[in-house]
Amino acid sequence: MESRVWAKLALWLIVPIALLTFVNSIDRVNVSYAGSAMSADIGLSQNQFGQGVSMFFLAYLLFQYPHVRLLKVWGIKAWLFVSMLLWAASGFWMAHIESAYEFYAARFLLGMAEAGFAPGMTWLISQWAPPALRARAMAGALVAVPLSMVLGGPLCGWLLGIDNPLDMTAWRYMFLIIAIPNLALAFAAAAYFVDSPSKARWLTDKERTWLETEFNRQPKIDAPEPGVREIVRDPWLWRCCATWLLVMTGSYALAFWLPQLVRQLQIGDSEFMIGTLSALPMLGLAIGLMTNGRRSDRNGERLLHTGIPSAVAGLAMLMAAFLQPGWPVLALLTLTGFGIGAAQGVFWAIPSAVRIGGDKVPVGAIALISMFGTAGGIVGPWLTGILVEGSGSFSLAIGVLASLLVIAFPVIALRPKSRT
Repeated sequence: MESRVWAKLALWLIVPIALLTFVNSIDRVNVSYAGSAMSADIGLSQNQFGQGVSMFFLAYLLFQYPHVRLLKVWGIKAWLFVSMLLWAASGFWMAHIESAYEFYAARFLLGMAEAGFAPGMTWLISQWAPPALRARAMAGALVAVPLSMVLGGPLCGWLLGIDNPLDMTAWRYMFLIIAIPNLALAFAAAAYFVDSPSKARWLTDKERTWLETEFNRQPKIDAPEPGVREIVRDPWLWRCCATWLLVMTGSYALAFWLPQLVRQLQIGDSEFMIGTLSALPMLGLAIGLMTNGRRSDRNGERLLHTGIPSAVAGLAMLMAAFLQPGWPVLALLTLTGFGIGAAQGVFWAIPSAVRIGGDKVPVGAIALISMFGTAGGIVGPWLTGILVEGSGSFSLAIGVLASLLVIAFPVIALRPKSRT
């Protein structure tokens, strides 16, 4: 029955979530491929580009909790529909920006629209996947992020290199074409998704009963649901927040600056080749997500499966900072991607494993942890822009970000024996 239910969850829930995550991620990072040409056309400095990237995450941070409230009030259908319409509007706007301030505003709108997506999907999966399946379910959804770079990189590079029929500047045409699927998916997602297994037509009564039984296998605490004050006093909540901040700071900075870094490595001589080579670290990230999530589910261990890969990623990144530009640097960055993916794939199983909030992790706790990761999206690209502009190379920025990934290991993996 477990195999049957997992197969159905993977096909009817995880794959659709992964599809939305895929377009969500391309929307978020396509600016990195347009960065050089766009900056030249509208007069952006490296620092202004970094600020524009960070503007997305500033809005993401500010609007994440309001999104959670709207999800609770509206339900998954209306919430997804409105959010995705705004994603599309931002993409259409990006195709027509003329100044740094419009760039900031369009990215802010995208951040406002996407702010609740990650915690919303994390919460939705937690309502469907029992603990024994949760890490692989999260990894299955999250793998769409690096895959969006693996496939989206060449796609963006191709769109930037073709003669488009609208006679638009290449980077504007890229934003326009990528925004169109969001409009169609807004209607499809609103019609398809439901809030809980009890409303799913693709589960049989026996499968719903099995899922309910699996959720009830969790040890119960005979106490009322903890309030906000009690949850925020849990040290594990803040350890999770700090870990996600450290991991995502390195992850986001790598994702947004990777195409420009590949240009400096001088191993790609076309937009398509740059997009393809930039996808290699993201392919490593995808492999790390899938392999480590499954291994963690088999062993039932979460903390070391998050901390060790993060440290490996940081050390590989640190080595890359001291090498001359070339293929060895790209290989080390691919190993970095693998480690980051391995850590991300297991991380979201930790809050329930350490019982933040009791039997089920409250969506507010998920949102708070996610907000710290979002703060990493503000800090990482902004800090990278300053360091690159000040030093003239990526070496110093890579070294600083690498140290953050290494620090994540003791923060999450060293724990009292009583809370395993």
